[in-house]
Amino acid sequence: MPDPEIMWLMDRESGPGVASTYSKISRVSGDVKVFEWEQLGEPIFVFGYTAMVVGRQCLVLVVIALQVFSTRVQRFLQQAQVKNYLMQCDEEAIGVFQDVVCETTKAFVRCFPVVSILVAVVVASQLILCQRLFYLMIRNGVLVDFQNLSPFKDPLFWWVLVNGVLAMSHFGFHMLVAEQMHIGKDNLENVVASLKQDAIFFGLPAMFYVVFLYLSYDVEWLLLPLSKFWEADPEWAYRTSRDLVFVTENVACKASLEDPGSIQDVAEAIVRVTRSYDEMEESENHSPSNGQQKRQFWVSEKRQQKLHGPDCQDCTHHHAPARQGWIKRAWIAKLLLDNKLVARDAKCQSFQCWWLTWITISVLMCIGAIALLVMQLKNDVEDILAGHGEDYVAVTVIGINVVAMLAVLSFYMAELLFHW
Repeated sequence: MPDPEIMWLMDRESGPGVASTYSKISRVSGDVKVFEWEQLGEPIFVFGYTAMVVGRQCLVLVVIALQVFSTRVQRFLQQAQVKNYLMQCDEEAIGVFQDVVCETTKAFVRCFPVVSILVAVVVASQLILCQRLFYLMIRNGVLVDFQNLSPFKDPLFWWVLVNGVLAMSHFGFHMLVAEQMHIGKDNLENVVASLKQDAIFFGLPAMFYVVFLYLSYDVEWLLLPLSKFWEADPEWAYRTSRDLVFVTENVACKASLEDPGSIQDVAEAIVRVTRSYDEMEESENHSPSNGQQKRQFWVSEKRQQKLHGPDCQDCTHHHAPARQGWIKRAWIAKLLLDNKLVARDAKCQSFQCWWLTWITISVLMCIGAIALLVMQLKNDVEDILAGHGEDYVAVTVIGINVVAMLAVLSFYMAELLFHW
């Protein structure tokens, strides 16, 4: 059994002649009182809320995907009027170049909802991990400051954005060439009005999804409000806040467990990493531990840059260049789903069951989404063999997206399930 008290790190100010010491505080988890806000971190709430938010988006994307892939789906849904939402690419009516543009943009219309489902699942999984770790750690005296990742630095976000913009261009292109097609002037106005409705059918859900995805990169909007933390027990909240260890994500992600027995061991592992930064800086500055110190509870980004250089921004040591911007929160899964920890801690066992269920459903959704593109790819290849050369570009677009989806799904499973 570990000592009932843990040495919490009090960082010192940088500078010669200023030392660092450690101060003891009572282990927060010794208090068996359960607060109402702790329920926000329970698996049933974390997974339920995330599934509700992401599920609505995915449901809309699935409906769009099914209807733009085939009119047979509309017949299956027993719609009164079966309608092809995509432009009929006719080389004789609009010309060779316009026909290639038509097929290419149509491919992006089909790729966008499918790709978006995969990216939504990946982002939602990281939100789940952040919420779970946050509530467990703050109850054990550690406040993890999650880094707000910029969506524009994430290739997954750009992947969705590019597909969405090029998909919307299909409807705009259709409006431009509608007059060139064999449509009478009397009917042209009705055709353009119908195209605008199609663009709204696809464009509005697409824009709402992109906005939701953008906001999802700010994980802190889902976390505990300060008022909730204080209203349950102000005295406890004051005492905890006074001794709270504030750790940035770039430090916490380097924690490793040594024979864990409970969630408290995860908190201790994070604090040990924080302590190592203090010792490394002390060694670098050759500062003796005989001076006064100012109590701080975090390892600043500036200190991390100074000690480890630019590579410190990523959470992995050996694969930082290749892995930056992909599954950045996999370190949380590695901590919370450690085999020894799960075997000894009931809370971790419960979370593991929910997590495996989530991963299974997510992977099945992604495989289904990829299957839609593969079937479309098969149809386009058959068209090329039948003499429709304009489908070469569409096959290239869909093929690249299928390969990219398989790669991301492989990363997703390796990182969040097998912790590679």
